[in-house]
Amino acid sequence: MKKLLFSFVLCGIFSGSSLALAEEGHHSLGIQGGQVLLSSDVASSYGNALGVGAFFNYAASDWLEFQLGWLNSKHNSTANGQNVSMTQNAFNIDMLYDFDQFDIFIPYLKGGVDLVMHGPQDVVGATGNAMGQSYSGFGLNLGIGGQFLLGKSFYTGLDIVYHSIFDVASSAPGSSNVKVMQSFTTVLVQLGYRFDTTGKK
Repeated sequence: MKKLLFSFVLCGIFSGSSLALAEEGHHSLGIQGGQVLLSSDVASSYGNALGVGAFFNYAASDWLEFQLGWLNSKHNSTANGQNVSMTQNAFNIDMLYDFDQFDIFIPYLKGGVDLVMHGPQDVVGATGNAMGQSYSGFGLNLGIGGQFLLGKSFYTGLDIVYHSIFDVASSAPGSSNVKVMQSFTTVLVQLGYRFDTTGKK
């Protein structure tokens, strides 16, 4: 039900039209980094962490961009008296809807789909850890952000996104199934370089 609601929200966001400013043909490439805030059982086991990654934006029109993104984060914590660690790689395909341009500021809504991969990941059980396991899951994301223009080619931005991931569970030693992947939130700072493929000056 939660996934269906996300789908309706995304359709509503991107069904309208606007005069905004991605500028068709002005694509961008950049790096991003910030907080990866895990939720619920997974957060209590592995804790939050800093993530770093990259993105590519394809400007399909003056108001709509498609984004391919990647973010890597390494989480370490102590659960049930045992040291555990987990590496998360999150890949996203998103649509960005640019509202308008206010001087050097461009606000946007974004949403799309996620592929999340964990591994290696320690899973805590009653009798010990299952070492070096790998897991993957899918989900939807929805967020807001803004770009601040730094001249004609460069920009910086802030991106806040909630990633609604289908729960993934695993059997730990001496225990029943435990959650190894759940939803999370990212708060990222971005630095991008915009380039023109239209031949216009």
